[in-house]
Amino acid sequence: MWRLALGPALFVMALQFSQAEAASEADTYRIVSAEEGRITTALAKKDAKALRGSVTKLGRIIEAALAKRDRGQSVGKCDMAAHSLGFVAVSAAESLAHKGEARKMLIEDAQAAAADFIKDMQACEASNGRKKGSHNGVGNALRAL
Repeated sequence: MWRLALGPALFVMALQFSQAEAASEADTYRIVSAEEGRITTALAKKDAKALRGSVTKLGRIIEAALAKRDRGQSVGKCDMAAHSLGFVAVSAAESLAHKGEARKMLIEDAQAAAADFIKDMQACEASNGRKKGSHNGVGNALRAL
């Protein structure tokens, strides 16, 4: 008799897990979108402290994604966008502390990450059923540096 109850219970648990995963992806999308705006503003102001603050917020998402990957679970598209954007912020913050060739190399790394971010964010939007937006602000702000 208990075997009959086990099937529906497992189904409900699996459904709740997939809903929690979907909510997590939507939350990640929201956080990454907000940090994108903050990073664009920080780049325009050449504010390394604000860039590092964004790295801290994105770092939590990246760490959770790495933990998921280590458990054998798939990493979401929005997690990848967080990783790309975090790399942009780290490279840009470091570039503000350097001059010459080192600064140039760090900005080039940030620009490459910004191109990856655009692709990752568009995939994130598609996976969340959102209309693809323009995410060129970060790249434009980097070119202004």
